[in-house]
Amino acid sequence: MMIDRIEISMINEAVHNFRRGEFGVENIEIDENRGFIEISYTSQERGIKKVILPLHNVEKCEYFEKVPLKDEEDKIL
Repeated sequence: MMIDRIEISMINEAVHNFRRGEFGVENIEIDENRGFIEISYTSQERGIKKVILPLHNVEKCEYFEKVPLKDEEDKIL
């Protein structure tokens, strides 16, 4: 699953929005086994920035998965 964008509402009423390609966001992952959402940014001079949001602090989470277009599916096969 490749998440394209995500909106996260926290229990403290903060809302976070992330979108691949915006502000250097490279990857968005939800790891239910480990209990967090991880946002990875492109590498910079100082290293790779990551944001980790614990799932137990999340009140609501909406996200969009990137779905390949029909033409892209045909190229893969």
